[in-house]
Amino acid sequence: MTSFRPNSSQQAKQRLSRSLFPLLVASCVLVLTAVSSLGAGADWIRPGSTTNQAVWGIRGGLLWAVAPAGFRGGEPRGLIRLGYPVLADHSYDLVNFIAIEPIVGHKRGFSELERSQLDGIPGKRIWAEPLGLGLTNGLDSGELRKGAGGQEELQVDLRVEKFDNGAHVRLTLTQRSDRPDEIQLSVFRESDSAPMEYCILTATMGNMARTRQLWLSNEVVSSLKVYADYKDKGFAPHKMYPLFRLHRTSDGRVLVVVTNDEEDPALAYPFPNSRFWHYAGSKVTQYWAKEPGQFRDDLQAVVNGRYTYWQSSRPIPGGVAFENFEMRERFYDGQKFVFGITRKSPQELGFTNDHH
Repeated sequence: MTSFRPNSSQQAKQRLSRSLFPLLVASCVLVLTAVSSLGAGADWIRPGSTTNQAVWGIRGGLLWAVAPAGFRGGEPRGLIRLGYPVLADHSYDLVNFIAIEPIVGHKRGFSELERSQLDGIPGKRIWAEPLGLGLTNGLDSGELRKGAGGQEELQVDLRVEKFDNGAHVRLTLTQRSDRPDEIQLSVFRESDSAPMEYCILTATMGNMARTRQLWLSNEVVSSLKVYADYKDKGFAPHKMYPLFRLHRTSDGRVLVVVTNDEEDPALAYPFPNSRFWHYAGSKVTQYWAKEPGQFRDDLQAVVNGRYTYWQSSRPIPGGVAFENFEMRERFYDGQKFVFGITRKSPQELGFTNDHH
């Protein structure tokens, strides 16, 4: 059984709830140790089956959660929370978030920033609810089925509270037993939604793991060079990389990766004598991917950066890092994005060694 314990705890892009710890909202923190290997039958984490919290995934691989469940106390609402077994004892820690940011008539929505119309608290409500059924308690276990290749697949439908700009979307998250380190996110327009130009899914917290290397088709782009002169406290400008600059794997996937450039990132304590913003885990590779036949010509990778930590003047150890990391393409119903966290190096994912 999965063990939990309770714990209390730019411009529009200024996310009012980004700080990891100060929020005084109730949350449930996952305490889970990964198994050393994944067997043929996946060890699924599912509400109502192996846990009583809103956490899904494969033990030993990527786990994901929605409020109030999570991997640290005080995690902002309006985000999909991503945990991975990065700690020395193979237990889980928070690595990143995925935010939902639809654009309607050039007005961008922010799932983390906007206040809920239900309780006035920052962060749109996200909850699990199967299609065609009434309201649930958010603990839907999802549909576990056999895939075409014989692998197990878990599908969970997430509802998202309507945005202030009129956008209204739902997500379907799918995870496969043969790909335990990643999730596929499909985006759908609800019938009452305003027309959307984009529905951006962005990994919002690259500064936690200090991601400074962006891996493209034939080069590694360093945040230290892209933002060499940037010393402000806000978000550095977005940088966009079109499809032709993105890596293609041998099986036709489009893949873009970010990594840390330090030998042991856990050695850095951003705030002396404190674990505030401390990344205590091993090095991991984070990536977005698109499957063959599931992307269009306008697909691009996008990053921005920060020189200081959110709502502080404390410089990030080692220099400016990429903060938001995403793939973008114009919205169409059912578009799919894959996000992963893995111990594999970019080379093991198919990148060549001649990047410089």
